[in-house]
Amino acid sequence: MALQVVLLGVFNGQGLAECRALVRVNPGQEYIKLLLCDERLKGAVLIGDTDLEETCENLLLDQLNLGPLADHLLDPEVDIEDFFD
Repeated sequence: MALQVVLLGVFNGQGLAECRALVRVNPGQEYIKLLLCDERLKGAVLIGDTDLEETCENLLLDQLNLGPLADHLLDPEVDIEDFFD
């Protein structure tokens, strides 16, 4: 089974200081890591069928301050596309 791999922005965190990573893993299905600095998305690793590619790309380009929503970006109960698409 081949999984789609999408790397966006500074996906490995190189050169970024004081960042935090949000990670969601469903073995065999998906791996998602989002790198946030100052509550702004700086990079992402998306493996599998995450449906987050376009949303993450827009968040990277717009550099929106995600504030309190940042902690809910990977919550499967929250459809972040409704907020940021």
